[in-house]
This record gives sequence, C-alpha cells and structure tokens, in this order.
Amino acid sequence: MASTVRVPRRADARTAKPALTLAPMSRRIAGAAIDMVVLVAAAGVVSSLLEGVTAGITRVRVDAQSGERTVDSAIALPVWLPLAVLVVLTALYTIPLMAYWGRTLGGWAVGIRCVRADTGAQPGWALATRRWFALYGAAGLLGFVPVIGPFAWLITLVVGLSPLWDSTRLLRGYADHLGDDVVVMARPGSTRRR
Repeated sequence: MASTVRVPRRADARTAKPALTLAPMSRRIAGAAIDMVVLVAAAGVVSSLLEGVTAGITRVRVDAQSGERTVDSAIALPVWLPLAVLVVLTALYTIPLMAYWGRTLGGWAVGIRCVRADTGAQPGWALATRRWFALYGAAGLLGFVPVIGPFAWLITLVVGLSPLWDSTRLLRGYADHLGDDVVVMARPGSTRRR
C-alpha cells in the first residue's frame, strides 16, 4: 500500500496542498542501480580515453651523474585517477539533473522524483549539492584516504539504504534529511520546473 504525504506548495495556507505518493524503496534502489551503471560506464570510458591520450607520450630520463638516458614507452596515469573521474562525473551527472528536474536518468526510468520537503517544488542547486555530497561526495573524498579508502563505498551503501530505518515513516534517508527533500512517485509532466 502506497503512503502519501501532503507537501505545501506555498507558505500561503489558502493554497491547496497536493497529496504526493512516496516512492517505494524498490524503485529507489532500481533507480540508483541504473544510475550506477551509467556512471561506472562513463567513468570507464573517460579513464580509457585519458589512458589512450597518454599512451603515445614518451618520457626521457637523464641520470645527472652518468648522463645515461632512459626512455619510458608511456607515461602511466596515477592509480587514483579513475576514482577522481568517478567522483567528478557523479557531481556533473547528479547535481544538475536533480536541481532542474528532481531526478536522474535512473529516477526517470523508474518513475520517481525528488521534491523539496517544505514546498513540493523542484530541489534547486543547494539541495541537489547537499544530496550529492551525502550520497557520493563524502564517500568519494574518503576513497582517497589510504587505510579506509577501499571501504568508503560502504558510506554510499548505508546512506542509500538509510530510508529503511527512517523513524518519520516518510522513507527519508540521511541524504533526504541533509537535502531537506522527499522522494515521491512522478506524475506525467512533473519534470517541468516550478
């Protein structure tokens, strides 16, 4: 059974308050899975292109004492570059789509959208940025820390699943609370900016 939430459109009490249907976790997880496939594929393509660009570059080293020259066949990219590419791509993908339309491609595919909890309007830049940081940014930054880096993805997993233990029963996870939003079922034509 779908839960509904009343979100005011404006601060004016005379304005009708539409009922929005909360998005079930199954759709949120499916949308996130679609987004991750898109993001990982894009990061792989960008990293491969960067690797291809540097493959034709050679580096010559000259020993200062002996004058001996050593030629490297190609300059290797830093090991951390694919992670940096993924973090940047998640920001470039998630923030503008959430700010303008309230959903990413994954959200569009499964029929959900994100709205401001206080007005029901599109999220906007500040909300979308805070939401991105909670879901991807914090884990991405911690990914560069030597000891905990390999486990940083667990932060995204915990934040993504946190609506399951929300005490408000509005399926608002940590990212939703930080961004002050709620994820609802999308209505036809609901992607227009208000």
